[in-house]
Amino acid sequence: MSQGGKLTGMGKKCTAYPAVKLNVVLPGAAWLEPEPIDRCFTDGNLVTGVAWPGHPEFISQLMTLLDIRVSF
Repeated sequence: MSQGGKLTGMGKKCTAYPAVKLNVVLPGAAWLEPEPIDRCFTDGNLVTGVAWPGHPEFISQLMTLLDIRVSF
């Protein structure tokens, strides 16, 4: 996202794997600490997470954002 200019000057709040924190902060995004590792964040239409342990939370937040409901 940062390489594609999606974070440049937008002030978006997001998280990512800690090793790429500078790639998030330098273009102007606000870093949200990924503690615990399964934590995900939504800012506007942007949903971010760190790694596979966060997939359930990521999918839940994405479904909420897209107004998708699943019932059985």
